[in-house]
Amino acid sequence: MIEKIKKAIIEGNLLEKTYKKLKECFFSCFNGTYRKKLFKKIDTALARWAIRKQAKQEMVVSNKILFMTTRGGYNCNPRAIADEIIRQKLPWDLVWVARKENIKRMEEYPSKLKLVLRGSYEFYREAARSKVWIDNSTSLSYLNTWKKTGQVLIETWHGSLGIKRIETTSDKQWLKKAKECGERTDYCISNSTFERELFQNTFWGTSNILDFGHARNDILLTSDTERVAVLERKVRESCGIPKNRHVALYAPTFRDGDDLSPYKLDYNALCEALTEKFGGKWSILVRFHFQLRKLVKKKKIKFPEFVIDVTNYPDIQDLLLVTDVGITDYSSWICDYVLTKKPGFLFAMDYRHYYTERGFYYPLESMPFPLACTNAEMVRNILNFDLAEYQKKCETFIRDKGCIDDGHAAERVVEKLKEIIGDAG
Repeated sequence: MIEKIKKAIIEGNLLEKTYKKLKECFFSCFNGTYRKKLFKKIDTALARWAIRKQAKQEMVVSNKILFMTTRGGYNCNPRAIADEIIRQKLPWDLVWVARKENIKRMEEYPSKLKLVLRGSYEFYREAARSKVWIDNSTSLSYLNTWKKTGQVLIETWHGSLGIKRIETTSDKQWLKKAKECGERTDYCISNSTFERELFQNTFWGTSNILDFGHARNDILLTSDTERVAVLERKVRESCGIPKNRHVALYAPTFRDGDDLSPYKLDYNALCEALTEKFGGKWSILVRFHFQLRKLVKKKKIKFPEFVIDVTNYPDIQDLLLVTDVGITDYSSWICDYVLTKKPGFLFAMDYRHYYTERGFYYPLESMPFPLACTNAEMVRNILNFDLAEYQKKCETFIRDKGCIDDGHAAERVVEKLKEIIGDAG
């Protein structure tokens, strides 16, 4: 019984569970909404106290590393780092934090990883015992983890050469947690002089910034053609992309609210333009931001038969391998894709409004990607596309941002981890 109570306190749902059992006796006088908010505040306070107490009781295991990504899937920079550790056959204990929907797909994870449920009692126990935390966002701060002396937090972030300003969001809770994350971060990994300055001027000014490059981009630059071929086959089979089809990827960012009009790309016109310009048959992959998934499902969006919804595919980096033409609005994945110098386009119907609301670090027009604010402009940009001129602009963009990605970032991170872990590894 004591262990169950302790578990409920740490997971932040003691009163919620208690209420379900005792509501007939005691709480009928409470307004439902008020009661929920009150209980949540009390549970959160109890959880923070219990998490801290639990963390102090646990001994740190010197060769244990805890990995975390925004949505819990096996993706982004933490995935690439974990893959490199496994490739080198290092004797470290690797823990991956997953959400419920991820744990249901355990086949996506290497057997070397131990999976724990985000926010669970087991998660907090493993966090308290891990020498190193590797996070690609502010998740560990959101979950109120208690970082002890001797534990090391490495922030990899999840964007490259970011377009959108991260310090101007209206989400006050996020800003609070981002500041907290910055104060706790020991090492922040950058892939460019641009990012170094961005991190220093936002939330990671007190962190030790490591100019290692982004590990997730290694796969886009690797000379290991066999590995790339295996991944390409996996993506095509998993997504159901027909053989001998060229691929265009449309992956926009999200906006607040439930207005889907900024995403109304004319897929038929796009496919016709791609065929006329580049030849062959085309499949168009659509990958909406995770915050849009429920809305798209609710609106029952239907696509032409040549469009494949890959929103639930865990790692966009894999998709970039099979992509011949990339299309986004303001999402920073296009700044990973630019390293391939394959054709990329911007489709931003609400450009002026979004710029005013969110703000950019630099004008979209300064990027190498042709910008369209209407479907007609999008078609014209494709038909008038000049690959040679575009690739020159890509090289200039990469050089001007001081990008250092070279396909060996994960190796550098692992060398740093060897230094941190020392003889225990």
